[in-house]
Amino acid sequence: MATIKPALGLPLIGVDTSRALPSSKGLNTPELLVVDSTRHLFPIYFCGEEVPVSEPRVGRRWAQTVRTYGAQQAFLLDLRSKASTFFHIIDPILRKHKIPRDFRFMPLAESALENNSVSPKGASGYWQLMPNTARELGLIVNDEVDERYDLPKATVAVCRHLHRLYSVLGSWTLVAAAYNGGITHVRHKIKKQGHDNYYRLRLHRETSHYLFRILAFKELLTNPRQYAMVLNGATLAQLIKPLPSWHKPLALPKKIKDAPTIELVDDEPASATWGPRPNTALTKAPSDTQQFIAQAALAKVLPDTPDASLEKQGPHFPIRKLMMGLIVLRFRRPRFLIGKNRESANPLHFWDWL
Repeated sequence: MATIKPALGLPLIGVDTSRALPSSKGLNTPELLVVDSTRHLFPIYFCGEEVPVSEPRVGRRWAQTVRTYGAQQAFLLDLRSKASTFFHIIDPILRKHKIPRDFRFMPLAESALENNSVSPKGASGYWQLMPNTARELGLIVNDEVDERYDLPKATVAVCRHLHRLYSVLGSWTLVAAAYNGGITHVRHKIKKQGHDNYYRLRLHRETSHYLFRILAFKELLTNPRQYAMVLNGATLAQLIKPLPSWHKPLALPKKIKDAPTIELVDDEPASATWGPRPNTALTKAPSDTQQFIAQAALAKVLPDTPDASLEKQGPHFPIRKLMMGLIVLRFRRPRFLIGKNRESANPLHFWDWL
């Protein structure tokens, strides 16, 4: 005779497991057909510690918390969008200080990722730190500066606080409870009740439900398909839909291909002592050679003088040679545009006709 067990070894709430079934029938039994699969609970873990959802008291509390937050579609979707950016900041800090990854969901339960939220007792910031606790952890909190709103600094301070709690309590589950209710309250209840099992401790109401709220955000945002029985179709479709990826804006190219000039990436003025000089040929006085050529071209034609027209002159006339000698292509020296913090210089070339 074998006792009925939930499929895959997972606990069921409210199922009568006292009946005995013939082992020869296997799964082909009428009794298994009446099992309410919508009340199926999946195994969950917090920092590697399994949550005993098979216990009726724990299972009821967990199911109630999941249903409560699963019905808040707009809140879940907004929290998921904020967390996608928030986790990129705190995850490296938690990993550096060797804090379990599940604590990334603690600020979701503390402040719903609203940095300007303030509790009635005075806790502020994403992590909802009290002023005295923040000062003990090395943060500056006064009338002018409040580093509880500085996410990287506050996260480092919280990591120190969590390590202190763990060195006293020895359990990450109790650390989460002590973060919410205070280590004095948790140690007093442990001493009074004679055990240190969070799920069986009689703590005040908020601390008793605190860890379940963290786990609800973790499970609904990371494993929404497993909780299709508490999520409506629209919410589930949005939770399993990938968030739009963030692409870093592309920097402007320093040089445009096949372009005669360089794209300027800063507004710094170029050096006046180095680079192409402006063409002042139209503003300065003509030289003696230019005046001689102009006079020769405009001179009256005399019978006893050679024709001044360049087109009618022979190769012996010096004016043609002089004009051809002045029509040259000159390559001016390059200008180097050097900006701030730029290791290499970019030359800028110009071609000029004179």
